[in-house]
Amino acid sequence: MRQPQRHNLLFRAACEGLKLLAFMVVGFISICLLWALFGTVEQTEALMRVVMPVFLRLTAGLMSLFAIAGLIESLE
Repeated sequence: MRQPQRHNLLFRAACEGLKLLAFMVVGFISICLLWALFGTVEQTEALMRVVMPVFLRLTAGLMSLFAIAGLIESLE
């Protein structure tokens, strides 16, 4: 017998998105550390300047989804 879903679809999607974002950030940090070991510090810095705004936008979007999902859940 399946348990009923406690949260709405938007909240579950935001949680999954946050989990994927965390995996992406951890992977990116691992890659940057690995590249720094091989002496490509300049390229790593350039990559960080490009990728950090993307991570910030994804984080802002996910936080907005959490706020909307919380509002919808409070109205139910």
